[in-house]
Amino acid sequence: MTSRIAGEPFSAVFDRIGERIDEATRVLLLGHVDPDGDCIGSMFALALFLDARGKSVLCHAPGNVRDRYRGLPGARFMDGEEALASFDPDLVIAVDAPTTDRFNGLAEPGGPVAIVNIDHHPTNERYGEIDVVDPAAAAAAILVCRFLEHVAPGEITPEIADCLYLGILLDTGGFRFQNTDAGALETAARLVERGARPHELAHEFIYMKSYVTLDLLSRVLGSIEAHENGRIAVMSITRRMLEESGASIEDSEGFIDYAAAIDDVELAALLREIRPRETRVSLRSRAGFDVASLAARFGGGGHSKAAGLTIEADMEEARGLIVEGLGRLLAAGEEKHHG
Repeated sequence: MTSRIAGEPFSAVFDRIGERIDEATRVLLLGHVDPDGDCIGSMFALALFLDARGKSVLCHAPGNVRDRYRGLPGARFMDGEEALASFDPDLVIAVDAPTTDRFNGLAEPGGPVAIVNIDHHPTNERYGEIDVVDPAAAAAAILVCRFLEHVAPGEITPEIADCLYLGILLDTGGFRFQNTDAGALETAARLVERGARPHELAHEFIYMKSYVTLDLLSRVLGSIEAHENGRIAVMSITRRMLEESGASIEDSEGFIDYAAAIDDVELAALLREIRPRETRVSLRSRAGFDVASLAARFGGGGHSKAAGLTIEADMEEARGLIVEGLGRLLAAGEEKHHG
């Protein structure tokens, strides 16, 4: 292992990644299951950069990829299991994935192919031969931007800038979330200077909604349950809702924000029924409660205010486990405060 040494400047780590890339000919870019805009934007930006350097590139993330991301520059490098099976990489770069479980173990630490791990989750397990992990960064796209600015500032094209800006835009909730800091805004501004299109990206990826998405949202809003005197809100997406609306799981991206926006709600959860005994859960905290600690109990991870996990249980059982877990977080927080 040659992961980042404590106190080692990121510039030195970026130099080592640059050396690895120079040596490589086939690079596999891995993202987490059901990739969001930050994961997709980071992968596509790196794919465009690597392709311009003459590398053979493949992007892959398990689960569902929203159709709207397939219109982005770099989407041509995204492919399915068949292409993955025939692709023989000599370098793997994982982005926005705190554990190897988040990309279904498609690359293993200590294996024959080196892994570069670029992530901003505090729960990251530092599984890479080279780790670039900064929990202070609002998005993985910020770290990718720093890397490109260090090794090849002249190679950040408007298309690459678009992808990176999108990652920051969506992981900060359109610059509304608490992670919106000076670093996020300054990086976004630099990307606009390099050709990113803030209005167009915000219009397409935040403002615009399809009919099926709004149909699904109307059903999901009707599922909201309040617990602990309105301090916890839980939403559910069942397979029946998806079938009746004609929507897909990926159309629910961002739905949890509606539960978290309710007055007096401090903790929110969105449960998605994937299969009869598989439920994916998104968690949000509006106060000082660490939802990543709850996610970690079920093998998930994330940030203190935003985390995700998968439970091998049906919706009803999963809902009970999550409500209980969130209730314990509230109680522990109150005990700590009063103590």
